Amino acid sequence: MEREYKLNLIGEVIENYKIEKLIWHGGTSSIYKGISPNLNSHKIVAFKVLHPYRNTASQIKNFKKEFKILKKLSHPNIIEVYKFGQKSKLFYIVMEYFEGKNLRNAVNEIIIKPSLFPVDLTLILVKILIKIGKTIEYLHSKKIVHNDIKPENILISKDMTNLKLIDFGYSEKLKFFKKSKYTGGTDKYVAPERKKGILSFKSDIYSYAVMVEELLINYELFERIYPILFLALSEDPDKRPPLNEIIKKLEEIYGAWNDE
Repeated sequence: MEREYKLNLIGEVIENYKIEKLIWHGGTSSIYKGISPNLNSHKIVAFKVLHPYRNTASQIKNFKKEFKILKKLSHPNIIEVYKFGQKSKLFYIVMEYFEGKNLRNAVNEIIIKPSLFPVDLTLILVKILIKIGKTIEYLHSKKIVHNDIKPENILISKDMTNLKLIDFGYSEKLKFFKKSKYTGGTDKYVAPERKKGILSFKSDIYSYAVMVEELLINYELFERIYPILFLALSEDPDKRPPLNEIIKKLEEIYGAWNDE
């Protein structure tokens, strides 16, 4: 059983930032909002803090790896990191603060209260999925496999125009090997080969396809995207189409639907 999480950083000062509130709490880490009294370039930041009871050598190594991967990336739809730090036995990553909700919660709110967002949700979702797909393409161009693509790891702004891909805790740099220890993930989105320890860009394509299906299945346009998703969800990674083919299909659907 996971130990009770007792760390409370509210009111503490780290890196000259006063911790104002807890934003998110997970199994291995929590994210806090920090505000600086100084007029510097980062007035508000987020602190991703590794839980103290997770301070094993392997967890710390993985936490540092997440920072190193993100530090080498520069994309408007990927959360930016500033610094890796340690205060006593507390390990943290100082990162960009983004005001928004995760994609699942944002969509659920609109479904429950459609008056919150009068614009056609179908078109919004397709546009968001295109942006996410292109963000994953960028990652792959940098030889990075995210390994945890899902709605909870996408932050979306209140007006649903801006987004940030987050949580690179399972991410890997794909070099010359394809075998990697399976470290976990949300079962629904994990590609079958990942559970066998095979590291591949195709795994992200599978996860992305699961998310596309999940978000669009209840809409009329789903019939148009289903044939390529069927292939993308194949248990055999070699049968999955390239990511850009799924994106192009979504762009075609968006253009056609927007013109109707």
